[in-house]
Amino acid sequence: MLETIKSLMLASLGAAVLTKEKAMQFMDQAVQRGEMSAAEAEKLADEVAAESKRHAQEWGDKLQGAVDNALASLDLVKRSEVEELEARLAKVELELDALKRQAGQGEEN
Repeated sequence: MLETIKSLMLASLGAAVLTKEKAMQFMDQAVQRGEMSAAEAEKLADEVAAESKRHAQEWGDKLQGAVDNALASLDLVKRSEVEELEARLAKVELELDALKRQAGQGEEN
């Protein structure tokens, strides 16, 4: 559930990120109107895309922190912890079975 929410929020962030191609489409209009040169448009598009990417990374980091904090406050058990406990339990069960067999053999003698 939380992973779905996180994915949806990250997808929304991705939609807000302005790529160089999108920036160039906007800048091309300014070039056609003679408001700037093609080189200026290219440079500005690079700057806008880089800034947009930086902002998206910041928001992604903030979102990750919020998700991590929310999960920590719920005091949930991690899958890896459950798997570790299952492995330990399986080992204990094997040891218990071995002890029962040994005790059973001792009674037969």
